[in-house]
Amino acid sequence: MEELFNPQVFFYFLGLPVTKTVVSTWIVMAFLVILSWFITRRMNPVPTRLQNIVELFVEAIINLIEGMSPGNGRKFLPLVGSLALFIGTASIAHLVPGLKAPTSDFNTAFALALVVFFAVPFYGIAMRGVRGYFREYVSPSPILLPFHIISEITRTFSLALRLFGNILGEEIIIGIFFLLSPLFVPIPMMLFSVFTGVIQAYIFTILTVVYISAAVEVHEG
Repeated sequence: MEELFNPQVFFYFLGLPVTKTVVSTWIVMAFLVILSWFITRRMNPVPTRLQNIVELFVEAIINLIEGMSPGNGRKFLPLVGSLALFIGTASIAHLVPGLKAPTSDFNTAFALALVVFFAVPFYGIAMRGVRGYFREYVSPSPILLPFHIISEITRTFSLALRLFGNILGEEIIIGIFFLLSPLFVPIPMMLFSVFTGVIQAYIFTILTVVYISAAVEVHEG
């Protein structure tokens, strides 16, 4: 249980500790890259079963974005789809013996939240211009500027803490149940872990789309 709060150091690289979280993250990334290459290297006009699954995932992400920001489904797809795929996979990585769920480490969760934090002004400025985007920070009054800035910062921490807390809590619960009943718990807890990972990926994705959609939306005065 102590490892949940203090990730094990595997080795040192240039004097810097490389923890189990980092190694697990590298493995998850390598898995997703290899899987993506394997699926997309032969795209057929008549889709295979695996290709159908991938197309359903892509269409689901596009429809999710279009529902909140019409016309921007394909623009936001690379970022939103990558986040959903990585978080969903990383959150269930601990089911593989020897791996740790990277998202149960606050550093990983906060890094993902920072990606969203910087993506919001990136898309906002790209689609509305610098002046049009930052005008919202002083609208309807310049007095609201500090409140807008505080809101951006607090929601970033909220996004990270929500993901981190739920995945860490799930790992702790599974660890306790394994200690109490190691013979009968594994399969139900594995299904529970997959369910939790998918839900957390969905919530993070939804909030990402909400934040970016608000940044690119043009408010008529």
